[in-house]
Amino acid sequence: MKYVYILAILILIMPVTQAQEEITLSSLTLKEKIAQSVMVKGNKFDDKFTELGVGGVFLDGLESEEAYKELIEKYQDSSKIKLFVATDLEGYWNPFPNYKSKSFGEIKNQEQAYQLGKEHGQILKETGFNLDFSLIAESKNTVWPGRSFIGSNEEIKQKIKFYIKGLQEQRVMAIAKHYPGGSMLKDPHIFKVKANISEQDLELFDIAIKNNVSAIMIGHTIVSGTIDSKTKQSTVSKEVISHLREKQKFKGIVITDAIGMMGLRWSYLFNHEKLYVDLAKAGNDIILDSAFSFSNHGERAEKGINAVVKAVENGEISEKRIDESVKRILEAKGYQVIS
Repeated sequence: MKYVYILAILILIMPVTQAQEEITLSSLTLKEKIAQSVMVKGNKFDDKFTELGVGGVFLDGLESEEAYKELIEKYQDSSKIKLFVATDLEGYWNPFPNYKSKSFGEIKNQEQAYQLGKEHGQILKETGFNLDFSLIAESKNTVWPGRSFIGSNEEIKQKIKFYIKGLQEQRVMAIAKHYPGGSMLKDPHIFKVKANISEQDLELFDIAIKNNVSAIMIGHTIVSGTIDSKTKQSTVSKEVISHLREKQKFKGIVITDAIGMMGLRWSYLFNHEKLYVDLAKAGNDIILDSAFSFSNHGERAEKGINAVVKAVENGEISEKRIDESVKRILEAKGYQVIS
């Protein structure tokens, strides 16, 4: 009887493992699946975003940590499927008014990189974010001094490794950007950018992949060299994303850099719908439609989503290709996905 009593006590105090919530892909409409592949800028709550069922929101520039918490809770409570909630906390960029961070350029060794990642992860987790558009896995930098790690190639690799470790130990997903490199040679917010990519550029992403980085952000650079984007920006180049998937064996989430940047938009002036379709065809899992705040942002996003729906319905994009992206997204959010 004594042993039965002890066993009963142990059962009561043992932690209960929460079963994974299930989502069946066939329960989602085509439009709902495509909407999961869109992330919008949501600094002001908009019912249109949750009505569309977008997969995520990007936030920055709010007046306090408390304002972020309240807005994030409102978005999550209003969403049928859990949202990715992202920001740019990379030291050089800092969305929090009451927090001062070291920049990557100030990080002297791998221990400091680990501590910075841990510190970033803690403030993000406490505020309600689950995804950070950090780290920068590039060493060529002529535009934003301090935004990238410095040192020998091996030193930079170790800093990348330990920053990812520190951030993701806090259960905040890290993103390595901007694949395949060259995005800081000129400002892609304004200019079309061209770069010659070497094996050394790709090695920085290799180290991120080997250390289980959750996502990789594709830059808008037009590249040649080890990877050839065929005169297109990398974000709309199937050749670039195929190299990441097939040659570098990346199995996580592929996300575009913000598609409002002029380095991409110069090629798609007044053709927002075609841009969405080309981004989906290239193999991106998530389209980051967040560079600027528009009063009609929800309507713009819906037009893009509808364009991809039409492209699937007319056979230009396979639904299997959409399902692959949605499965990766939902699994990263913690769902068990049933086909």
